[in-house]
Amino acid sequence: MPLRFAYAPHRLLFRQPFGTSHGMRDGTDALFIRLEEKGCQGFGEVTLPPYVQENVVGALAHFTALAESGPWEAQQLLDALAAQGLLTETPALRAAVHTALLDLLGRMSGRTVRDLLGVPASGDAIALMTIGICRPEEVAERLAALPASGGLKLKVGDELQLSRLQTIVDSNLRLILLDGNQGLQDVRTAAALARLAGDRLLGFEQPFPVGREAWCLDLAALSGALVIGDESLQDRQDLERLGRYFGGVNLKLMKCGGLDRALDMIELARRSGLRVMLGSMSESALGCTAMAQLAGRAQLLDLDGPWLLRNDPCKGIRMVDGRLQLPDGPGLGVEVDRSLALTHIGA
Repeated sequence: MPLRFAYAPHRLLFRQPFGTSHGMRDGTDALFIRLEEKGCQGFGEVTLPPYVQENVVGALAHFTALAESGPWEAQQLLDALAAQGLLTETPALRAAVHTALLDLLGRMSGRTVRDLLGVPASGDAIALMTIGICRPEEVAERLAALPASGGLKLKVGDELQLSRLQTIVDSNLRLILLDGNQGLQDVRTAAALARLAGDRLLGFEQPFPVGREAWCLDLAALSGALVIGDESLQDRQDLERLGRYFGGVNLKLMKCGGLDRALDMIELARRSGLRVMLGSMSESALGCTAMAQLAGRAQLLDLDGPWLLRNDPCKGIRMVDGRLQLPDGPGLGVEVDRSLALTHIGA
């Protein structure tokens, strides 16, 4: 029986407005997909912030074209993604299809996606919870809404960054990772933030704009901070070309193009002496649980999308005593709400 393709556009909404140096937004456009074969189902997610090149309309067009190019079987399509370069120009959609196939094959075989990929069980990676750009007086409320975790990820790159960081330092004992989203324009300002975080600083993610990677070496030398690349390191080619400017890399499923490609970049990063952070683009529990399958290969986990959203249609990863925990069950182990209205492609 060939694969059956289905999809559901869905706008993921934040519990509170989410601010970064890119601006403030209330949610993120997403496309959920389902692949079905022999009575089993696998799910994937495309989540696309407004600052990336892909969009949901284009992703749906490519997904429809893929379905109509069949018939496909699950293992056949998984092999084709690797061998034929399908969906190379649409990494977020490729990631969703690859995730759905692994979820499906895992459920069919009774194995977890982590087992299918040969990744060890979760190690000692530090799980982060995010505080977006907000007024310092809002910090306490936002902290109260988040579960206990090993560290906090604090967005910076605005005029209130120092006072907001000071509030965090004074009111919470968690480790701190600063995230500039390219919003800082000089090394001295970044170094001042790093000094304020003090010995609780885990690292500084993408403080400077793409093209200013050499500044990251200056920041590391001036402050001793671990500088982590994000927007500068979109794919394997970027990692090979620019990795020397950073001490770590933030890998996101939507930009890597699939768990297979993310795993390949993890191994390259580790060989290069870089620390590995697994991140997200505010995906639901589906996309974050998928990336969490690779937690055993990482040191930092920025997969807190499910705790930032108020209309997540999925249940997956959990936080237990400040640590991220994968769900039980084969495949991804994710539960998808039946209210997610899926449309079938074809008969």
